[in-house]
Amino acid sequence: MILAAGLGTRLRPLTWIRPKVLVPVMGMPLLYYWVWRLCESGFEAVVVNAFHLSDRLVKAVQEVDWPIPVEVRVESRLLGTGGGIRNVLDFFDDEPFVVVNGDILCNVDFTSLYAQHLESNSSVSLLLHDFPAFNNVAVDDRFILGFGDKARKLDRERSDVKLLAFTGIHVLTPQVLTGLEPGHPHEIIPVYRDLIHSGDPPSILFERSLRWREIGSVEAYRGLHSELAELPENCFPPLTSGQSICVHPTAEISPDADLRGMVVIGRNARIMDGAVLENVILWDDVEVRPKCRLRNCIVTDGVTVRGSQENEILFENR
Repeated sequence: MILAAGLGTRLRPLTWIRPKVLVPVMGMPLLYYWVWRLCESGFEAVVVNAFHLSDRLVKAVQEVDWPIPVEVRVESRLLGTGGGIRNVLDFFDDEPFVVVNGDILCNVDFTSLYAQHLESNSSVSLLLHDFPAFNNVAVDDRFILGFGDKARKLDRERSDVKLLAFTGIHVLTPQVLTGLEPGHPHEIIPVYRDLIHSGDPPSILFERSLRWREIGSVEAYRGLHSELAELPENCFPPLTSGQSICVHPTAEISPDADLRGMVVIGRNARIMDGAVLENVILWDDVEVRPKCRLRNCIVTDGVTVRGSQENEILFENR
C-alpha cells in the first residue's frame, strides 16, 4: 500500500496543483517511482489511498499502463494512517503486506525487508534509521519500546536504549488492524503503542546503507533536487541522479536557450529563444517565452512564463 491521502499542507502551493504523491522529482512523480520499485521487488499489486485532489490521482492512475495492477481507494473523509490502511484490508490476503509513505524516497531492499519481517515472527515491523532531525523512536536490540515523549524518557533513563527515526515503511500482519472500526479515522502509532503494552512490540528493520529523503516541505523539495544532481548515478533508481540537467524527451529547447546550474524540464515543456534558466524546476506543459529569465524558481503544470522571475513558485489557479 502507498499512503497518498494526506493534504500536503507544508508543500503548498505545489499541492494545490497535484496531490503530493504525483509531485514530480527529477521529472518523475513519486507514485511512479514507488510502483516501479515495488514491481522490481516482486510485488504483485499496489493499492493507493486518495483524498486530497483524489480525482486527479484517479485520472493519473487510469492513464498509465502499469507493470502491475494499481488500484485507487478514494476516502470520503480523511481516515488517517491507521484508518486508511484498515480501509483496504480486503485488498490483501492473510499474509503480511508492506505500507509505504508516498512522500519519501528510499533505496530500501524490499526483498530483504520482507524476509527480515517473516524471520522476526512479529505482527509488525518498522524500517528505522538514524536521522537525528527525526529520531523519536526508542529501541533496544530487537524491538520498539516507545514513540515520541515516551521514547525520549526511556532514552534518558536507560543506557540500553537508543533513538532512531521511522522511515514511513512498515510491514504489517492484517490481523493487527481488524479491531479498528472500518470507515472511521484512526492513526497507526496508537495501534503500535497498544502492541507494546500487550507484549507484542513491533520489531526493528534496519539497513545501514539506507538512503532516505522526505519532501514534506517546499524547502525539502528544492533541496532534494539539488542533492540528487550532486549524488552519484543510480542512487534512487529509476530517478535521475548525478546530472545537473534533466530534460524530458518530449521537451523542446531552443539551441539559443541557456541552462545553468540544476535545471529540470518536464514533459512537453517549450523553452524558447534567448531564455535563461538557472536552478529551475519546470513541471509538465510549461512554456518559457523568448528572452525570459528564471532563477531559483519552480514552475508548475501548464504555466506560460514571461519576463524575469526569481525565487518564485509559479502556478495557475485551478
